[in-house]
Amino acid sequence: MSYNMLAFCLVWLLALSSACYIQNCPIGGKRSLLDMEVRKCISCGPRNRGHCFGPNICCGEELGCYLGTAETMRCQEENFLPTPCESGRKPCGNSGGTCAASGICCNNEGCTVDSACDQE
Repeated sequence: MSYNMLAFCLVWLLALSSACYIQNCPIGGKRSLLDMEVRKCISCGPRNRGHCFGPNICCGEELGCYLGTAETMRCQEENFLPTPCESGRKPCGNSGGTCAASGICCNNEGCTVDSACDQE
């Protein structure tokens, strides 16, 4: 394999692995919150009524949450965008999650039931 091809492959792998959702970005790292604005994560789910919470998680107030289904495929596009995103209303759980739907707390890796997210 030529050095040019090897260098290209390494740069491509680095670009592919450098994406992160707001919950797992290192403070002061590539996507520091102090340096740039945070946008809403990509819309997903039926009629785009939810938002991505991770590469395989799509949640919305009216939808609940989809994990690893066809509705979450669009969320993988988030990995290729250069700016951070944020979903959810308020912080919850012990692992950097936000309320995704009524009674559900999600981070970029999964979701749990959390009474802090119950609608009032």
